[in-house]
Amino acid sequence: MRKLIVIIVILLTFLSTFSQFLKVGFLLGSPYAFWKGEKFGGIDYDILKKVVSDMDYQLEIYILPFTALKPEILNVLNLDIVAGGIHMTEERKKTFSFSIPYIQSGLAIVLRNGLQWNGDVEKITFAVKESATGQKVIQDWLKEGKKVKYKIFVSNEEILANLLTKKIDAAFFDYINALYFSRVYGFSVYKDLIYKIDVGYIILNKSIEKEFNEKLKKLLDTYVKRVLTSYVGSWK
Repeated sequence: MRKLIVIIVILLTFLSTFSQFLKVGFLLGSPYAFWKGEKFGGIDYDILKKVVSDMDYQLEIYILPFTALKPEILNVLNLDIVAGGIHMTEERKKTFSFSIPYIQSGLAIVLRNGLQWNGDVEKITFAVKESATGQKVIQDWLKEGKKVKYKIFVSNEEILANLLTKKIDAAFFDYINALYFSRVYGFSVYKDLIYKIDVGYIILNKSIEKEFNEKLKKLLDTYVKRVLTSYVGSWK
C-alpha cells in the first residue's frame, strides 16, 4: 500500500510538472511567426520554444492580429507573453513590461520589384499596417507638409500581395522582415533605415519575468543567432 501511495505521488508530481504551460500570443508576420503550410513556425516561435523548454514549461500558442497590441486587449487575454517582432519604442515601454532585447532591428522601406527610387517620399505610394509604426511615420510626414500617398492594411500578407502585383510601390517593414522578404520575393530594401531599435517580448506575467530573461540571455550569442541566420542569412 505504501509503495502504491509513493508511486501515485511520483506520478502526480510528474503530471503536474508536465502540464505546466506558458501562454504565448503570437502577432502573425513572417519571419517572426507564421504558418508554413499546416505547420506554425518562425524566429520567435523557434526562440520561445527553446526558452520555454529551458524553463521546464510547454508552449501554448495563441494567434493574435497586430491590432491586438493594445493594453485594453492584452490585459484581458490571460496570456503570459506576447511575441512577434515587437519594437521596443519608448511609448510601448511606458505601457508594457518588456523582456531583455534579443536583437537590434529597425524600420526599413521595402520596394516592389523593378522600382528605382531616389528617396523622395512624395513620388511613390506606400502601404502601412494599421497600428504599426509605419503609420506613425506617414502621419509625421504629413504633419511636415509632405504630400504622401498611402494605403492602410491590416496584415503583412495583404501588403505583400499588393507589392507583388505592383498596386503599391513601397511598404514599411521591420528590418528583419525586410531581409526575409528580400530573400524570398526578390524585393529590394532601401539603403537607409528610418530608425534602429531593439526588439523584445512583452511579458504580461510578472512572476516569470526574471527566469525568462535569464534563460533568454544565455541563448543570445549562440542559439538566437543561429535561428536568425537560418531565416534571413547575414544581417548588419
